[in-house]
Amino acid sequence: MSVLRPFPGLVVDPKWAHRVTTGPYDAYTAAERVAIAESNPYSFLNVTRSQEDVPAEWRDDVDWLIGQCAESMQRIYDAGAYRSHDQPSLFLYRLEVGDHVQTGVMGLVPVTEPGDRRLLRHEAVRPGRADLLTRHLLEVGMSSSPISLTYRTDDVLDAAIAAGCADEPVLEADGDGIHQTVWALSGEAAEALIVAMGDRPLYVTDGHHRLAAAVEALHRNPGIDGNHPLRWTQAVLFPDAEMQVLAAHRRVGDRTGRSAEDLIAALSRVGHLAPCADITEARPDGPGAVGIYLAGQWFSMDLPAASGDRAVDRLDVSRLQDSILAPVLAITDPGSDPMIDYVPEPVGIDSLIERCDADQRIGFVLHPTSVAEMMAVADEDGLMPPKSSYFEPKPRSGVFVRRLDREGLGA
Repeated sequence: MSVLRPFPGLVVDPKWAHRVTTGPYDAYTAAERVAIAESNPYSFLNVTRSQEDVPAEWRDDVDWLIGQCAESMQRIYDAGAYRSHDQPSLFLYRLEVGDHVQTGVMGLVPVTEPGDRRLLRHEAVRPGRADLLTRHLLEVGMSSSPISLTYRTDDVLDAAIAAGCADEPVLEADGDGIHQTVWALSGEAAEALIVAMGDRPLYVTDGHHRLAAAVEALHRNPGIDGNHPLRWTQAVLFPDAEMQVLAAHRRVGDRTGRSAEDLIAALSRVGHLAPCADITEARPDGPGAVGIYLAGQWFSMDLPAASGDRAVDRLDVSRLQDSILAPVLAITDPGSDPMIDYVPEPVGIDSLIERCDADQRIGFVLHPTSVAEMMAVADEDGLMPPKSSYFEPKPRSGVFVRRLDREGLGA
């Protein structure tokens, strides 16, 4: 059985792309999302808002929030901002940033439970976080931000994708330094791509909580058949050779309030701290080392050996967690501990420095986890520490819309 299925999708009209589409939801602070949404009623950030994005008196009223999201989506529909593809279609989605180019296949993939080898996870999800996403899917009745997946590619599949890109695109648009191109494939062209994709395993690179929400939506609708829209979820599949993985750096506070000298001494007991002139010297140029920013000073350190033999144990993020963050700084739950947060590489080292200086936290600069390492962890059913990787570029929100009522749900 193929892992890929076409759907009657909507693609933003090129004339509306600059008004509707946005970067990923988590690319903005709550204040930035509010400002953008208030200044532009057609911004997709009005559709994807969460409790953080509304006045405090409304944050506990999820019914009201979902209603606001639905109204915002209807406003965009009514404006004619989307072009309908009434035949079930796959969409080729190319993202270009500078010299980097990656082309993915947008379609539907089966909603699978954890442990199902068709869609391999590598991160845990936080309980409760997926609930709002589940209600949004069921009550607003649409999705736009796809789960991002990667796969081990081959020449046959590469050729099928290249053939699909030879036709006239249905969208070309620019936003935030990303050039986007979309092609629509239906009928025999879509079928050829489905056959080429086959049933190869797919690896989740971004969207673990969206996938969890799709699973929860299934649980709330027991007994539906395999063709029901809720059995499938929107996803974009990128080949492993084209994925660009960047690091998510750590920013950690010391809850015991030790001085810089005491912290340097504590870190030195783990491994040799080599003073560095600047970030250029401290930044690791390969796996197995970490750059450290502490009280205005830069250091480099070779990470201690892995604590075990699993693929996840050998990751730099795991070696940092196991040898420094847990034993030295008491970060035992890096997913929820308020003493740790994360600065993705695109945000910049200057931001990391500024934020560390503001509240005396320690910055840890990592070498990025590779796609091969992430796949190896997933192959072993392992779970990586939070923010072990940061895939860039990310699909923009609002480019595609999947309406469940166009597939028979609530029609």
